[in-house]
Amino acid sequence: MVPAAFAEVLRYWAPVHIWGRKATRDVEIDGVTIPSGAQVGILFGAGNRDPRHYANPDTFDVRRNPVDHLSFGYGPHGCAGQGLAKLEAHAIIEALARRVKTLALSDEVREPSNITRSFEVLQVEKVVAA
Repeated sequence: MVPAAFAEVLRYWAPVHIWGRKATRDVEIDGVTIPSGAQVGILFGAGNRDPRHYANPDTFDVRRNPVDHLSFGYGPHGCAGQGLAKLEAHAIIEALARRVKTLALSDEVREPSNITRSFEVLQVEKVVAA
């Protein structure tokens, strides 16, 4: 379930809030025309919680396996490092699952940012070995 759980974490809590693009041509989306040259903000978290695409989008469910989440971008704008990020995250999660029964975190201290969701501090308070 590690790949599914990691994909659901990224869908549920996108690490990037917004990314900018420029419209290269007039385009209509849901009855609204975005003119060529307009600056557009891509809201990854909003897309990942679109109820037209995901049932119960505000529910965290590791069985969902949302392989089509937008957190790494998409197509030619996809993150070049996403393969490595997945490999590293899966290895860490699998190691923790084998060795740790319980993990308790302290209250996080967020790093203020308009673009990313980052932590300045995230401390582990308690670990119970498996």
